[in-house]
Amino acid sequence: MLYKYCNLFYLKELILNKRNIHIALNGYIPSLLTGLKANGINPNQFLHSSYFKKLDLYNPDKYIPSILLDELLISMSDKLGVDCLTTEFNEHFKATKMGRISRHMYQSPNFLSFLETVIKYQKYIRTNYTARLQTQGSISKFSVKINGNRNRGQLISEEIDISRILDAFVFVGGVNFTPIELGITASSTYHLEALFPKGNYTIRLNQDESWILFDTALLSKEIPNILGEPIKNEPDKQYNTVFTIERLLESFKSGRIPKLDEIAEMFNVSRRTLERNLQFEGAHFSEIKKRYLQRKSYELLNDGKLSIKEIANQLDYSNSQNFIRTFKSWNGVSPNEYRIKL
Repeated sequence: MLYKYCNLFYLKELILNKRNIHIALNGYIPSLLTGLKANGINPNQFLHSSYFKKLDLYNPDKYIPSILLDELLISMSDKLGVDCLTTEFNEHFKATKMGRISRHMYQSPNFLSFLETVIKYQKYIRTNYTARLQTQGSISKFSVKINGNRNRGQLISEEIDISRILDAFVFVGGVNFTPIELGITASSTYHLEALFPKGNYTIRLNQDESWILFDTALLSKEIPNILGEPIKNEPDKQYNTVFTIERLLESFKSGRIPKLDEIAEMFNVSRRTLERNLQFEGAHFSEIKKRYLQRKSYELLNDGKLSIKEIANQLDYSNSQNFIRTFKSWNGVSPNEYRIKL
C-alpha cells in the first residue's frame, strides 16, 4: 500500500513539475525581429538572456522555450512603450508567418481541412496549446487556448493568437467577413479594436480561451495555396518531454549543443526534474542527444560542402578526432570512408 502511494505521489510530482517545460514555434519571431531592424530598432536590446544568443531565432521552423518567449514579448512591449504589440506590428503576426506550419495549412483544399490541420499540428505550434473545432448545425466554433498559469507574456501571446485567427478567417471569408461572436482573454477591447472585423457582433471578454463563432458554410470555402509547393507531412509524435527536448536541440545555432543542465535552466526547472520526466517516459537525455548528433552527422556529411573539421565544430566536438572516433562507433566506418561510399 505504501509502495502504491509513493508511486502516485511521484506521478503527481512529475505532472506538476512539467508545467514549465514547454516550447513554442519561432513562427513570427524572425519576421518581427527583421522588421524592427529594418525600422532602425536594434532587436538585441530585447534579448537579455544569454540563451537568446544560442538559439536560432531567425528561423521560423525552430523553437524557443515558452518562458523565454514570454520574456521577449514583455521586454519588447516595455522598451518600445507600446500598449499592444499585436496592433503596432500586426503585419508580422499573420497566419502566413509560421514557416512550415503555414505551408501545411495553406495547401489545404478547403477551410475545414485548414482548421483540422491547425488542430493536428497544434503541439508543433506550441506544446501547451489546445485548438478545437465544434460544429452544431449552421453555427461552428473554433477556439485556441494556451494552457498553464496565465502571466503577462502569455496574455500578449493570446492577443497574437486572436489576431492570427481573424487573419485566417478574413483571408477565407473576404474583407467583409463578420463573425457571429468573438471571445477574447483580454479584459478590454481598447487596444485591440483595430484588429477586429467591422460589423455588428458580440465580443465577450475575460474568456478562458480565444474563440470565434462563425457560419458553418464557411468551412466549405476553397483555399488557394499561396505559399508554394506542398511539403511532406510530419510524422505523428507524442508531445512530451522527449519531443520538447528534441525540438529544442534542433533550435540551437551551429556549434552549440546544450548540456542537460543548460536546458533545465532555460525552463527554470532543476536538472533532476528533467531527468525524472524523461525517466517516466522511458528515455534518457544521452540517447536523445546521441540520436540528434547521428542524424546531424549524416546530414552534414551527405551535403559534402564542409570538411570533417568544420562538421566536428558544428556538432560541438572538442576536436575532429573525437568526432571521427564517435562516428565510427555508430557506423563502423570513418566519416571519410562513409563519404566515399555515398
